[in-house]
Amino acid sequence: MTYYFVNVPKLPKELSHQSGTVELVEYAVRENKKVEKGQTVAVVRNWWARIALKAVGPGCVSKTFFQKGTQVKEGDPFAIMVCDPEDAPRSKETSEIEVIERIRQKPNK
Repeated sequence: MTYYFVNVPKLPKELSHQSGTVELVEYAVRENKKVEKGQTVAVVRNWWARIALKAVGPGCVSKTFFQKGTQVKEGDPFAIMVCDPEDAPRSKETSEIEVIERIRQKPNK
């Protein structure tokens, strides 16, 4: 078995806030529970949107770091995932995003 840190990915320009942070709304999976590829691990929000952070592969959420309402910077880890070495991420991306709800639209320049 191997492990990796699951990070808040860099958000696209149309979703990112000037502070570069998101607020943790909830963990969708408890510690020591298995997840499949594409399953939501956590839900976060910022000024612009509510976003699901999804697993990039199968594994088990070993540790979560934050409580609900905590501000987490883009690029910072929010959980540890334990997995088979063959299922570990092959790129820098350790989570994927899915926009659940657009709260506001950024103005066009």
